[in-house]
Amino acid sequence: MPEGTTESSTSDGYWYDRADPSTLDVLEAVRRHREAEALMRRRMRDDMDMGDTDVAALRWIIRQERAGRDATSAALARELGITTAAVTKLVGRLVASGHLERSQHPSDRRVMLLSTRPGAHERLRRTLGPMHERMLQLAVSLTPDERAIVVDFLDRLAGIVEGGDRAGTGPA
Repeated sequence: MPEGTTESSTSDGYWYDRADPSTLDVLEAVRRHREAEALMRRRMRDDMDMGDTDVAALRWIIRQERAGRDATSAALARELGITTAAVTKLVGRLVASGHLERSQHPSDRRVMLLSTRPGAHERLRRTLGPMHERMLQLAVSLTPDERAIVVDFLDRLAGIVEGGDRAGTGPA
């Protein structure tokens, strides 16, 4: 079992002893997906020689750049839910590895702007691009109705896992 996962079901349906087999098949498929994703993240960390937080930071900064928004260390700390001291260390690692550059904000010298170096985009694209293309092709292969069902199921599942209120009993 991949590191960081907890087994919540077994082939004999231990946790879900009242569920019919097709329901268990859905939950087992979700479990297999979670294990595959954990394995993919571990391979990505190894390939890029970065931790999860470093990769998450790099991806967030790229999203900010693509949206035309400034990426600041304070906003990155909020996004990742870590302290500004931890962000300082994280940014230092990414600058040292050649993925990021720091610069002062043009009108507020207290604000540190973060930007990716050209190689950072290419490295992420090279590492994740082929898998993302296959994922897109799989999504394209679904009918619009199938996509709506999958999106609804995954959104409701995320709501349950997050403990929030997105775990309604059906589509609106």
